Amino acid sequence: MHNPIASSIYKAALTIAVLVPIPILSSTTLAQNGPPPAKVFLETAKLELLSDARPVTGEIRSRRTAELASQVEGLTLEMLVEEGDQVTQGQTLAKLDDQRAKLQFERAQAELVSAQALVDQRSADLEQAKRDLSRLEELDSRGSAGPAQLDQARTLVASRSAQLAEAQADLGITKSNVALAQIELSDMTITAPFAGTVISKQTEAGQWISTGDPICTIVSMTDLEARIDVPQSLLPALERANASADSATPIEILLPSIPEPMTSKIHAVVPQADALSRLFPVRLIVDDPESQLRPGMSLTAMVPTGTQAELLTVSKDAILRNAAGEYVYYNNNGTAALAPITRLFSVGSRVVIRSPLIRPGVQVVIEGNERMFPTQPMIIFELDGNPPPAPTTPATTPASGSEG
Repeated sequence: MHNPIASSIYKAALTIAVLVPIPILSSTTLAQNGPPPAKVFLETAKLELLSDARPVTGEIRSRRTAELASQVEGLTLEMLVEEGDQVTQGQTLAKLDDQRAKLQFERAQAELVSAQALVDQRSADLEQAKRDLSRLEELDSRGSAGPAQLDQARTLVASRSAQLAEAQADLGITKSNVALAQIELSDMTITAPFAGTVISKQTEAGQWISTGDPICTIVSMTDLEARIDVPQSLLPALERANASADSATPIEILLPSIPEPMTSKIHAVVPQADALSRLFPVRLIVDDPESQLRPGMSLTAMVPTGTQAELLTVSKDAILRNAAGEYVYYNNNGTAALAPITRLFSVGSRVVIRSPLIRPGVQVVIEGNERMFPTQPMIIFELDGNPPPAPTTPATTPASGSEG
């Protein structure tokens, strides 16, 4: 059935389609609508004759690690820290039942009072005996005292002196007992010998502790060092570097958890090799102003070999990092290409690398690479400090055209 309204709408649509042209996008126009080219600066990867270095493994250690043990036996009343807690020097970590220790200390104090009183009494008896002897000697000088009385008085003075000496010795023993009781009482409270972090605990409230049983272990987080194991072949070069501290080349340390390498210096070379591995322990000084290091972190240290070699280097500004590791972008006929690298060590502003794709002469991106992606076109502004050739850019065409 013919519908006059629908027919009118259809004719109007045909009229609009004829009068209004539809824009047609060319391939050039589509390319221009994509991501813009990256403006970059390039530099050439090059071989340089450098002092060679070899990677050795190691770990971060704390110079101060203490497994705190109880010096007395007793029942644990309170365990005041947990693993991971940070503690300050002198902070209370655990408390043992100190009732018996308090009673022993009070008894020792009472015995001290008694011993002191006995010394005072013996001292008074001696003074009295000396006064009696003095009077008899004065009478004897006048012929009024008999020899027997004088001998008896002298014997009494000697006896009183011996009694006083015995009382003084007992007083010294009692003082020692008081000091020991006080120490034992204070040992019922276990405190931190230095500031650090609790990494483990070995007791809980209600547990009986014997003398020497461990309570918890704490490590200092500020007094850290790097410990590496060096083969015998590398030891002479290290010892030469250690002997001349002023001219020694800093040893570079790489940690998986820290993007930038750290520099260190040799603190000491342990002259005794491990009996099984035959590796020599070497202690390195590390500076950690941002508190990034933790005991137990694995590391790789680049140890000098004492020889020179031609090594591939790139600018440190070329190196980027993601979850998969470090990489650089290089110039692949005007577009960006990604190359994974392995960082070895730094030499000034350049970094010695290994890479399956980067060879001497390859141009790597040193600026403008932060937001780059593979296959992105590049506009080169500088190449090793020389003006670049005129950059080639896609031809410009109208964003849209019309056909009538």
